[in-house]
Amino acid sequence: MDSKERSAYFWNMLGSLVYAVTSMLLGVAVTRLAGAYAGGVFFFGFSTLGQQLYIVSYFGMRPIQVTDISNEYTFCDYLRFRAMTSLLAVLAGFVYIVFVTKDSYVFEVYMILSLYKILDGFCDIFESEMQRQDRLDMTGKATLFRTLFCVCIFLGILGITGDLRLSSLALLPSIAFAALVFDIIPLGRLNIDKSVKKSSYLSLLNKSKWLFLGAFIDLYIFAAAKYAVNYRLGEELNGYFSIIFIPTSIINLMAGFIIRPILTKLSLLYKTGNRKNFVSTISKIAVFIFAATLFGMLAAYILGIPALKLVLGDVGSAIEPYRPALVLVILGGGLYAIVNLGYYCLVIFEMTGVIFFIYVVGAVFAYFFSDFMVKYFAMNGAALAYMITMSVLTVFFLIAVIFGLRKVKK
Repeated sequence: MDSKERSAYFWNMLGSLVYAVTSMLLGVAVTRLAGAYAGGVFFFGFSTLGQQLYIVSYFGMRPIQVTDISNEYTFCDYLRFRAMTSLLAVLAGFVYIVFVTKDSYVFEVYMILSLYKILDGFCDIFESEMQRQDRLDMTGKATLFRTLFCVCIFLGILGITGDLRLSSLALLPSIAFAALVFDIIPLGRLNIDKSVKKSSYLSLLNKSKWLFLGAFIDLYIFAAAKYAVNYRLGEELNGYFSIIFIPTSIINLMAGFIIRPILTKLSLLYKTGNRKNFVSTISKIAVFIFAATLFGMLAAYILGIPALKLVLGDVGSAIEPYRPALVLVILGGGLYAIVNLGYYCLVIFEMTGVIFFIYVVGAVFAYFFSDFMVKYFAMNGAALAYMITMSVLTVFFLIAVIFGLRKVKK
């Protein structure tokens, strides 16, 4: 690996690390500084609803864009399409929030956090193009500095005022400014094709529809246990479960940022028929994820509850009976990371219909099984349901990847 590649991977990993810990840092900070109720509102608005709308804005385009090494579509094609999906996300979020909220405070915070996450999804279009232009270092720097800037503004105002609504509102001008400085201006310095193809809308929609629907359903599968806890056990316990879920989210975000940089390489290996190196590459990633998961489970069992007590005080003490649930969801998070590796493999194999089918089956299983487990076994049942659901998905994706590999020439 030459110095350019080392620099690219360093910045990407650093940006990935900061982005990955953001949800944990912000959720814990809100709970600590503004109280358990505000923490519960933030967790749902940022990590559940906001993330669901992020998926609508994102629309499954990053793997398509970064693997478009033949420049089938220009940057402006991707940009216009992302603008349309982001507007769709705004509309969907507004309609949903109007129907599910009765309190004006909750409505405002949900709407603000949703808009932030949608803008976050829009910014991805610039960072994806940087990667496609073989400037992974720029992608990492943009992710790092944009995230740090927004987090510092949010935490600064939250620390001074203790007001979740005001600190959330500050995120909107913050991300707009950060996108201009760290995404738009740097990308403008690159020599990229800015032409527009008339048929790009429908063509990109056709390419991404199964990826979007799969990712949208996938997010529900990921959060099904949270929905079940909220429905069966109430908002307070759902807040506790969201805190327990934080390490799982970090595992998945980190795994995603490890996988994404090698998508272009995997695509080349597949298209050139180099099955041996393709299998070797994904196997090494899977082993790393497995090892990291085992380490996380051990650390959570020994240090997880004491750390939560230290950071959250009384809230941490209330979570102490759920140590088994904490370990189980981390195992489920590791399995989910393996699922994501299989997902990207199937994208490269152009088996997007298979992805959608697996997710539909998984969503049906997650809905009924999570509700049953939470109803009869409460929080620990929710964690076990999540882990078993991820195990089922792992088996399905493994079978599909093995089948897809048969299409690669030796």
